[in-house]
Amino acid sequence: MPVPKKHIHHPQKKSARAFIRLSQAAIICLLLTPATSTWARITGLCSNCHTMHNSQQGASMQFDSSATQERNLLRSDCLGCHGQAGVAKILENNGSHIPQVMHTDASGDLAAGNFAYITGLKGVAADSHGHNVIDLGTEFIEQTLDNVLPGGIKQSFHEDYIVNASNLTCAGMNGCHGYRYTEGSPTDVAAMSGAHHNNVEGKLTVADTVENSYRFLVGVKGYENQLDRWQNISAESHNEYYGATTPMTLGCGTTSCHGSNGVSPPNQTISGFCATCHGNFHTLTTSDSDGVGTDIVSPFIRHPTDMVLPDRDEYQHYTTYSVEAPIGRTTVPDAPSSSVTPGTDVVTCLSCHMAHASPYPDMLRWDYSSMNAHNSGDINTGCFTCHTTKDD
Repeated sequence: MPVPKKHIHHPQKKSARAFIRLSQAAIICLLLTPATSTWARITGLCSNCHTMHNSQQGASMQFDSSATQERNLLRSDCLGCHGQAGVAKILENNGSHIPQVMHTDASGDLAAGNFAYITGLKGVAADSHGHNVIDLGTEFIEQTLDNVLPGGIKQSFHEDYIVNASNLTCAGMNGCHGYRYTEGSPTDVAAMSGAHHNNVEGKLTVADTVENSYRFLVGVKGYENQLDRWQNISAESHNEYYGATTPMTLGCGTTSCHGSNGVSPPNQTISGFCATCHGNFHTLTTSDSDGVGTDIVSPFIRHPTDMVLPDRDEYQHYTTYSVEAPIGRTTVPDAPSSSVTPGTDVVTCLSCHMAHASPYPDMLRWDYSSMNAHNSGDINTGCFTCHTTKDD
């Protein structure tokens, strides 16, 4: 008689099949999960940014070959790293990609603009073309603003305009990036300590540290473009700016910009951030501040920000996103959208201005002097992106 075959168990095969099923399920979950915040910690050789003794065979290790010794063992300060005045807007250095805010790249600029428009390295030099950070040199300080801040906050303890052309810098107490006016008053690179190593990109909705805030602007929410990093390229590839439907009202009793993280916008919008310095331009009227007006109903005494783009009249026709006049979202999206929804999306400071510098006066995104109503031929550009019927 034939001997019956024994049924042999293969636990290894079962484990392998289970592992495959688990892996497939994990992949499906990843594919179905919407894009949110992503880690974007700096990569590359440590020596790309740091130096042990600032000396190599007797020569300086600073990017500009100076004898300056920078804190945190860095090879330069903010502008020295990100404004090397080269030919590329994104510098590649031994595995590190370094966005440049001062360069001569003919293909265009990064989303925040280019300090080269102030110095004349690109375009025509003019102090009025951007934020005159003292890091550029004393020759580029806007002398008329030496002790004045345009649109400065008009209320107690702010009359002397703490930040002005004589001390404005990239980061820290008198800057925009990093912790501002916190305990110990860190300045420049010290206010950015650890941010590059813990950087978060993509959808940023927490914004309670330097590294998880939009572009290291503490307290600001937003979406950082992952298709073309650091750039606004097209309706499909751009940053998304966070906005609100009502501007802030100044007054420490009701709306304080001061907290455990130093100075940051209470409403966490990009326009609210600008208002922490230029408060008289971007807030509602109070007894101390003129603001844009007493409420969110036209007419205004200054161009409104953090207000809804109306879904009527000329504004209703702005429906395709324009990187020349970008709008803000009241909810941070998971990815860039090419659509604009009047009645929901909002006007921000960055709808008209660049953050660093532009080729035009007042850091505008276009030449305001050429905006000629009903006669310019600039269809749906500049001011006419929103005011669509005034270029007919």
